[in-house]
Amino acid sequence: MKNKSSQTFQKVLVKNLGKKICSLVRILSLTILIACIGNTLEAQSLGGLDLKSVKVDELSDEQILSYMKQAEERGLTQSELELLARQRGVSESEISKLRRRVEALRSGVNSTNNTSNDKRSARTQSEVLSDGDVFGVLSGQEAPELTEEQKKIFGFDLFQKRSLTFAPNLNLPTPMDYRLGPQDVIVVDLWGATQGYFQFEVSPEGTIRPENLSPVYVNGLTIEDASVKIIDRLSQIYSGLKPQGNNSPTIFHQISLGNIRTINIEVVGDVAQPGMYSLPSLSTVYTSLHAAGGPTENGTFRNIRLIRDNKLIATVDIYPFLTNGIRSGDLRLKNGDVIIVGPLENRVELDGEVKRKGLFELKDDESFTDLLLYAGGFTSKAFKNTVTVKRNGEKEREIVDLEKESFSSFRPTDGDLIEVSAILDRFSNRVMINGAIYREGEYQLTPGLTLKQLIEKAGGVRGDANMSRISIYRTSDDFSQTVIPVNLGGLMNGTVQDVTLVKEDVVQITSIYDIKEEYSVQITGEVLEGGVYPYFKEMTVQDLIILAGGLKESASGALIEISRRNMNGGVNSAAEIISLSIDQTLSLDSEDRKQTLKPFDQVYIRKSPGYTVQQQVTVEGEALATGVYTISRKDERISDVIKRAGGLTPYADASGAILVRKTEFSNSKSNDQISQEALQQLRQKVLNDESELKNISQTQLIERLKKLEDKVETDTQNDLVGSKLKKELIQDISEQDSLVRNIEIKEEEPVAINLQRILDEPGSKYDLIVKEGDVISIPGKLETVRVAGEVISPLNVRFDEEFSFKDYIDRSGGFLQTAKKDRSYIQYPNGEKKQVKRFLFFKKYPKVEAGSTIFVSRKPERQPVNFQAIIAAAGSVATLALVVDRLSN
Repeated sequence: MKNKSSQTFQKVLVKNLGKKICSLVRILSLTILIACIGNTLEAQSLGGLDLKSVKVDELSDEQILSYMKQAEERGLTQSELELLARQRGVSESEISKLRRRVEALRSGVNSTNNTSNDKRSARTQSEVLSDGDVFGVLSGQEAPELTEEQKKIFGFDLFQKRSLTFAPNLNLPTPMDYRLGPQDVIVVDLWGATQGYFQFEVSPEGTIRPENLSPVYVNGLTIEDASVKIIDRLSQIYSGLKPQGNNSPTIFHQISLGNIRTINIEVVGDVAQPGMYSLPSLSTVYTSLHAAGGPTENGTFRNIRLIRDNKLIATVDIYPFLTNGIRSGDLRLKNGDVIIVGPLENRVELDGEVKRKGLFELKDDESFTDLLLYAGGFTSKAFKNTVTVKRNGEKEREIVDLEKESFSSFRPTDGDLIEVSAILDRFSNRVMINGAIYREGEYQLTPGLTLKQLIEKAGGVRGDANMSRISIYRTSDDFSQTVIPVNLGGLMNGTVQDVTLVKEDVVQITSIYDIKEEYSVQITGEVLEGGVYPYFKEMTVQDLIILAGGLKESASGALIEISRRNMNGGVNSAAEIISLSIDQTLSLDSEDRKQTLKPFDQVYIRKSPGYTVQQQVTVEGEALATGVYTISRKDERISDVIKRAGGLTPYADASGAILVRKTEFSNSKSNDQISQEALQQLRQKVLNDESELKNISQTQLIERLKKLEDKVETDTQNDLVGSKLKKELIQDISEQDSLVRNIEIKEEEPVAINLQRILDEPGSKYDLIVKEGDVISIPGKLETVRVAGEVISPLNVRFDEEFSFKDYIDRSGGFLQTAKKDRSYIQYPNGEKKQVKRFLFFKKYPKVEAGSTIFVSRKPERQPVNFQAIIAAAGSVATLALVVDRLSN
């Protein structure tokens, strides 16, 4: 009982402790959350600064430095501080101002008086003003892709280019008419009897205050006027600034503008991005237009207004800048200025043969001459007498023919389409001559020009000209054509009357080769460069052989056949065949050398019947001398090669020998390819000779071998066409017959041989004739039998002559349920296969030899019964039966 009370007390105690721990965790979490919120709020306020209502211009440098220090102590970077400001609703312009003030303070530029000599700079604006500050959201972006309509508007891309920003040059001397204002920094440099360097920032009240002196009011003054007042005030301390009596000043001075202020201007109307922009005080109207993305498709380029203090100050026309580079009305801006881009009023389209096509905005008093000036004038092909104007009428379109005399008085209206057509593509004084003439082409038709004179102008007729007839093609006024035949021979000797030419006559002098088939001859066979060659008169067979690069070695003792077209033969005659012979020195008989060719002869150089290159077979494995052997006779057999290899070693297993032979589909090298490779190897070896001075014979050998490069022809002995046809036939059968499995066409296949019987009965039917590329592989003694397929444990089993087929299956664990026993087979080492034979219920298993592999096949997977298919088939049969019954009745 006492133990039970103790256990109950412990449970209550653990339960109360758990509740208190949970409460403690909640209180601790809430405390951490309140602390985090407090830190966040403190970070947002930064020592009492309300970021949402902050005005950067009202903050002193000391305040900004203090806030920067507080932000760094809290681990806030400048980018994080800017992000926090955006989240608190601070405008982008204030953030930009804050960034410039921070960068200026970090770079050591003090807005108060600074007398350090190492900080003298005439203009430091580049350090605190970036392109992003000037052009806002447009800075750093790719130039926008213009539409087809925008590309046609004249000058539209001016403010879209990033390479042309119209940003003021801050490195030039301050303009004399520049008016000072708050935030401008004035730099005073003194030298002579006293050295001094001062920077004064204009206060919001428009004054600067030199140290220990009263303020100087400079707001609205030019640099020149402000300089007088500043020097006058500084002379109260530095008396040498002014002349004393007749003495010249002993202190010299220079006053310039340091940092310039930022002004806020508004761009409104038909611009890409209207709004307020903060720009340098040296900016102009063009600068503000670029910052706002320029006028839109409907905005004007001719009447952009600058408003200052609710008054129209200037009107800007951009066209003079586009045509002459003159910025008319591009005044310097002041704080609070407004740029207004209104809608266009009068736009016309100019198309055709002008140098600058597109849409142009015109003023009311501008004529077509002014429009043509903006377009760069006519092109060289323009028809300048009349221009077509398509105009919108009150109810329908109208066409106005604008004559040249009215160009300066014609006033285009809004919507006009002005088209400038091209001059006619024809000549008023041209004749042409082509054909068998030395200088074909176009010639000027002079008064009274005759055919004979034109021929003399063209350098005279060539020797291949057809003197019996030339043609003059003449175009009549109704554009019909007439052919005038002329006897050229009679014209040249004066027996035929000369012909006077007219405009656009075409004289065609035909060559004798233009009216007959081009002559050629062809040579194929055992030459280095077979093919078609031009025919020459009195050309012999030997001449053609020389053009073809000469004879190959394989042409020795061969015959030459010349196939000649049947010109005057009988009906049964197809071609005339002429036979010539080549001796062992690769030359023709003296009589055959004189055999001339006729046009279109085909010469065949046959290969010598007994010519062949060396062919090899390979013996590998358990032979006394393995390696590559050259076939010495065309009837050489396997036993002959094994005998040349010294016979078999005592460890050889003749029953497992196999012959690997290339099939008729193999890409074996031809005799020509083998010879070509040998010659290239010889050339490479000669080229790699490191001797600096090669003798003349080596140099000439290299030149001869170079000519043979890449000249490989197929061997005519290979039945390439037949092999290709057989391969395609097998593939067609495999694709068309669904019962035939896909047949894999191999380049090499094993051939089952009985090497022991071959060696015992040399020359018998078992002793195969070797071929090029054969490999005779003789394995060593085989002592295992491999069992694979549908058995429990596939493995290699030691060969035992007393074991049967089933014994090896039992050693592998027996058949699996998926095994198809009667389809099992054995593959012997030489590649032969024997399958299990079955007669009624009896099975005969093949004999097992060392090195054999026993394969047990798998039963085919049975498809489940498809009742839907059975029902559908039954329904079809029933329907067919019903149709037959109805037809029979």
